Amino acid sequence: MNIHRNHRWPKGLCAAVLAIAALVDIAHGAAAEYVIVGDIGDTVDSGEVILARPGAAPGSSHELARAPITAGRFRIVGEVTDNIGVVSLTAEDPAGNYKGAARFILEPGEIRIRQVNPVSGFTADGGPYNQRVITSWQESEEYQRALADYADVMAARADLEPGPEHDALMGDAVRVQNEVNRIRGGALRGIALSDDDPLVSFLAIAMGGLGGTQALERLDELEAIIQLPASASDLRARNETLNRISARTRFIRAGDEVKHFEAAGLDGETYRLEDALAENKLVLIEFWASWCGPCRADVPNLKAAVEQYGDRGFAIFAFSLDTDREDWQDASLEDGINWINTGDLKGYDSPISEEFAVRMVPMNLLVDPNGVVVDMHARGERLMETLAEMLGDDG
Repeated sequence: MNIHRNHRWPKGLCAAVLAIAALVDIAHGAAAEYVIVGDIGDTVDSGEVILARPGAAPGSSHELARAPITAGRFRIVGEVTDNIGVVSLTAEDPAGNYKGAARFILEPGEIRIRQVNPVSGFTADGGPYNQRVITSWQESEEYQRALADYADVMAARADLEPGPEHDALMGDAVRVQNEVNRIRGGALRGIALSDDDPLVSFLAIAMGGLGGTQALERLDELEAIIQLPASASDLRARNETLNRISARTRFIRAGDEVKHFEAAGLDGETYRLEDALAENKLVLIEFWASWCGPCRADVPNLKAAVEQYGDRGFAIFAFSLDTDREDWQDASLEDGINWINTGDLKGYDSPISEEFAVRMVPMNLLVDPNGVVVDMHARGERLMETLAEMLGDDG
């Protein structure tokens, strides 16, 4: 394997070259075993965990493995071949309810998943690259202090009834969460821009250390030094898509008036948003995709909203960002979607997703008969509360 590619290594890098070569060789075909073990009994006693890696489309993912949770413990064993990179592990209870997640580097060796606290969720320990990219800053006093402050604020807020004091604590929670994000973002950015180890820099970008044009430019620099893992192509595609979206879209806010559009459904019929608005008091414009786990996990909540408020003037007008008709159709059938379900198979390049400033799915807008946005990202309890307030529980 030719790591150098006529590149002069920065001072101090030679000591890391052999380690880099070993993992990069693994990432391009030489299989090695990974073991992921977890003890999350304080969060969920039974259910399953799903291991997935990000896909090429923003918000998409590809499942790598899943395993049962028994007495709060689980174990996943597999081979690292061309899938070295950032992954997520999500825990669900037997009913499929989300119970927590961790993001980490999938690499040879053992990774241990544990719960930090009920608010902060899970963390992953182990693996040399996971340690350098993630644990190095997660174990800092500054980060641990900010994390503890956030947990304290959220715990205090949970004990209060709605009111001024409850709302004030929400402001504190946002402030502390911003501090957590600042520490995390600064650490990953510094690692992504470091010249000590090109593979570490790449993995830090994949963790969110750089985005958009900066990420693409840094990937070009790294690819001039080493052959990056296969996951680099998906990372590049995501940032290219987000760049295009950012350059051409606008922000939509509550109070804005949306434009009418029409699109074809799976049944071949053309559906018009204008007609749905004329026939209802509130319409949820729901942007989703078959590959979007959170979108599909929310379907039962949407069904409950339609069941309770459908005869009071509530309807859903969905638009899929799928590019494969079969994937769109299979997911629609599996989930039993029974509302207006349209798409144009153009994904994030659709003029409709562009008009509605869709940067990530799931995303939705709740609009009134005049097409005015009354709420955004309305899901679960928030959607039900808004519908109860605007449509009334008594019809």
